[in-house]
Amino acid sequence: RTNLELELVHRGGNLCSGGSSAAAKRSCLNQLFHVLAMHMRLYSIDLAYNPWTKLTQVTQSREAHSFEEERPEVPMLFRDAPSLLIIFVLTMPQPLRKEHFTCVVKMLYNLQFIQALAALSSKLSPDERQAWSTAGALKKNSSHAENSFEVLLSHVIAELSKDKSVYQVDPKESSMLISSVWSPQSIEFSLQQFCLPFLRLSCLLQHHLYGDNLTGCQEEDEFSALAVCLGLHSSVPQPSSVVTSASCLQWPVDASDLVTQWCAEVTTLSQIQAEQSLTLLVQDPQWAPPRLLQLPDNYNVIFQYYHRKACTACRKVPKDPALCLVCGAFVCLKGACCKQQGTCECVLHSQHCGAATGIFLLINASVIIIIRGHRFCLWGSVYLDAHGEEDRDLRRGKPLFLCEERYRVLEQQWVSHTFDHINKRWGPHYNGL
Repeated sequence: RTNLELELVHRGGNLCSGGSSAAAKRSCLNQLFHVLAMHMRLYSIDLAYNPWTKLTQVTQSREAHSFEEERPEVPMLFRDAPSLLIIFVLTMPQPLRKEHFTCVVKMLYNLQFIQALAALSSKLSPDERQAWSTAGALKKNSSHAENSFEVLLSHVIAELSKDKSVYQVDPKESSMLISSVWSPQSIEFSLQQFCLPFLRLSCLLQHHLYGDNLTGCQEEDEFSALAVCLGLHSSVPQPSSVVTSASCLQWPVDASDLVTQWCAEVTTLSQIQAEQSLTLLVQDPQWAPPRLLQLPDNYNVIFQYYHRKACTACRKVPKDPALCLVCGAFVCLKGACCKQQGTCECVLHSQHCGAATGIFLLINASVIIIIRGHRFCLWGSVYLDAHGEEDRDLRRGKPLFLCEERYRVLEQQWVSHTFDHINKRWGPHYNGL
């Protein structure tokens, strides 16, 4: 899971660029899956708690007293779909055929979609929940009702409302959850955004297991492209047609019965732990990638603010001030005043902040230095003048402006840990920075 998430970060957080993996030749995911699959054979899955059974079948509900005697299982609506996908792939016979992988993805997408509806329903106001519940109930007997988000949203609201504590919101938090009026278009956009992280990881896993190339697309068409790539949608969408999130659903049994079962697990748990139910229901699968500080466009803003600023450690104005671009700490460069056991402040900060990797902007020079362990190098400047040239040490006094392209390159090198491979002019700092 970590390798897949990391590759997604390296790709910019989405799969719009397409193509094969940048590290495909040295990827060990196939070998890793083979080893993990062999270890998974040592574990037996209790049939009573088999997630595949709960995902695809309507099981008989256990007696109420069993919940008191035993610790209840995690409801399916609280499960992480990508983690379940990896577990299923590892526990199934190897090598896994692609049609079996596609089947697993389809079943997990159903779960992910209902999770999106449940999370969305908790963000609606009581009046909106009532309105959407009524609107969906009117379409319940229509054709393709199982592939209508209105019908499924209405059913989710009705089932979760059986326990009042599920939608019971603290007045202080209600303003945060209920922040906008929901239209069909905004709901569809929200559902797609909720399901996209699962589709991305599934596509990456399919790419590594079966060697399928990822097709590039525009950012607004990413959901449609990934749905077709995973077999959730039958054909490539035409420009006139629109792939909706609900059109990708393929239910193995009656959708209402399966959704009722999943919602019943939540309401049963809420009777035991009411406070945690809404917190777990309002989940956000979007993870922000690591970012460097957001710098102002004009370098003069930075210079005027930090030029005469006192160091937080020694309370003196440093001769060579520096700014950590990872956390924003203001430190002394080569300052003897902040030395600890013979090590200057920038080196110490790089050890504490970035595990011996530090990125510092030198305020009086407009250049960036990189510290890696016992070495350092001058990276250059992300602030250029009107002609696209650097002004190191601010000797020419020209107005400098942020070059976003250079800053993105710096950020990408930091995220992908490629400073050692790209920058060649390294030298020892002898703990003197």
